[in-house]
Amino acid sequence: MRPDISIHDVMPETLDRVAEQLDLIERHCPGPVTLLVVPGKEWTDSDLDRLRAWAADGHPLAGHGWTHRARHIRGLKHRLHSLFISRDCAEHLALSPSEIVDLMTRNRQWFTDHHLPAPELYVPPAWALGPVSATELRPTGFERVETISGHLDLATGRFQRSALIGFEAASAWQMPALKISNALNRLLAVRWPLRIALHPNDHRLPLAADLHRWLIRSASFND
Repeated sequence: MRPDISIHDVMPETLDRVAEQLDLIERHCPGPVTLLVVPGKEWTDSDLDRLRAWAADGHPLAGHGWTHRARHIRGLKHRLHSLFISRDCAEHLALSPSEIVDLMTRNRQWFTDHHLPAPELYVPPAWALGPVSATELRPTGFERVETISGHLDLATGRFQRSALIGFEAASAWQMPALKISNALNRLLAVRWPLRIALHPNDHRLPLAADLHRWLIRSASFND
């Protein structure tokens, strides 16, 4: 089975690079690509038209935070997460449970307000969901939430684990860490579904060759 492929951080300033990645995926591993949209940016009519066109082409849209920026660092856990993983992107970690619910509800409503398909999936920035439960999240309208280790079904509270492959290595220390993580997750994919999570610059970063190889390998999963 072809892995689930997603592109994170879809916002006005990244749309050209997202288009490049969609073309790359179409050449090597055709199929739907989930686009993780950040609503709280300065979207123009032409930007929104591009989202509508991609959705019409069969690419599902998903919610992805509001601004993709934490308003402050809150507590030791967030500080460590920021230092080693997310920098200032994990906006949920700066929020209370009620604020997370409000953000996700506003996120989903944005799609409806702009005549876009209302998403079923929500992916918190940096996969950091924050201190909130499935029960609390049901009123947001989303059906599933993706974290770094899998998917949470909001209706049942059940968690489905999956393996995750990524290529966002912008620094020297990130390259070996991601290579090791990808190798381990390739082994886990024997037992669990596989996800390939891309970020808009990945095809221009040092692991671009690995990305190409994974897309070519993934195309064979359709056979």
